Amino acid sequence: MATRVFPALAVAGAVFVLVAGGCGGDAPAEVRGVVRIDGQPLRDGEIIFEAVDGATTPGAGPIKDGRYEVRVTPGPKKVRITASRPARKADPVMGAAAREQMIAKEFNKQTRLTAEIKPGKNEGVDFDVNPIP
Repeated sequence: MATRVFPALAVAGAVFVLVAGGCGGDAPAEVRGVVRIDGQPLRDGEIIFEAVDGATTPGAGPIKDGRYEVRVTPGPKKVRITASRPARKADPVMGAAAREQMIAKEFNKQTRLTAEIKPGKNEGVDFDVNPIP
């Protein structure tokens, strides 16, 4: 009976080491900063950090009163910033509740923003964006 327990414990131990060790991946880094639009803190929005090579899961978080804090894997990132506002024209289907993107596409869909995220704490990772007129 003891010979059957040992192999099961060895397998369970190996699985624990792989899972607890993250399979060799980096621990998430803390990233904090400010997002400004037209020089003023962005009231509400979202920030997304995507690996340049697409190899890791993106990290995202809310922007409130210009400030954000997210945890992402270290490395070079593309950064996308989104925020919406009430639509200037009423949508015939959605009515007055319709919303539209308020940040220019070079900061989200076709982003030119980048950041190099180091292990540990990354303070002052700030971005200035332009609105869609």
